[in-house]
Amino acid sequence: MTELWLLALPVLGMAWLTVIALFAVAMARARELTQRWPLAITAAMAVVGIGAPVLFVACPEVGARTRFWLERPAFTAVAALETPDDDGYYGSPLPGHLCFVSANCKVATINTLGGPPVRFVPDYLGSPDGAVGYAHFTESPGPEPYDGFGDPICPTMELGGGWWWLGGCR
Repeated sequence: MTELWLLALPVLGMAWLTVIALFAVAMARARELTQRWPLAITAAMAVVGIGAPVLFVACPEVGARTRFWLERPAFTAVAALETPDDDGYYGSPLPGHLCFVSANCKVATINTLGGPPVRFVPDYLGSPDGAVGYAHFTESPGPEPYDGFGDPICPTMELGGGWWWLGGCR
């Protein structure tokens, strides 16, 4: 979606409106049935289908941990890649089958001054700068801020296997 830049906002808005409309139609159709279990199941699906994304936006740590848990094999594959020579400030392209892991389909090497390379996979890219996302450390990370493409980001949540969530510094 980040490749669409500003067009991503209307596309996401239309997707949300479509999902809400589909749940409304499903609820209306389920109410017409004489049995109550279709209505209960449809209502539960609507609560989960709309509530879960809202929870992930309201509490980014839950979203980051859930996404990491669901996509753990892909993150493991990114960690196993050879340390790339960055093509630019935003990193090197990921292989096509791992592109979904990164917001810009790239993996960057950040904060290598005096320490081992840290692989950074952005989950969100700001405009004009800034990022938050996942980082793979070969050693325990220090408390100092890392360069999140112009904004300071800090390890805030350990995810396992050397992966940490890098978010805003507190």
